[in-house]
Amino acid sequence: MRYPQLPEPFDPQPDDWVPILRAELAAMRGERIVLCHSLGCLLWLVHARDAESAVDRALLVAPPYREDVEPIMRFHRRAGAKPDDVRRAARLTRMACAPAGDPYCPRGAVEVYGGLGLPADLIPGGAHLNADAGYGPWPAVEQWALGERDDLEPR
Repeated sequence: MRYPQLPEPFDPQPDDWVPILRAELAAMRGERIVLCHSLGCLLWLVHARDAESAVDRALLVAPPYREDVEPIMRFHRRAGAKPDDVRRAARLTRMACAPAGDPYCPRGAVEVYGGLGLPADLIPGGAHLNADAGYGPWPAVEQWALGERDDLEPR
């Protein structure tokens, strides 16, 4: 497992983060699985627009959209990924999000990002699917990453 250290977490810049993501992807060996949360999802979509090779699977958890948060909009404006871009960047991409109540995506991620054609796992009451929303270990994500299950929805 790799956890890239991205610079300036309180003033993130796509031009600084994308090269780090691409270097991390180039260093990965074997099956390549990418798990993104929040702003990391938008970083992935910026990357996807110009991706030159595909990872095996990518999971976008709680992608944000708030017009009043400049770092989010900075990445969102740069992303511009289309469904074909997302398919080229990963052989399989899923999105996991709350159906409503995410403070970083009040309109709902399915509404905002639904045009990408991603299968979405809706997590009722999930909010932003982070520690503040009561999330810690998530065995279903590990099982999905290992190819042991196809979805993340509660059973």
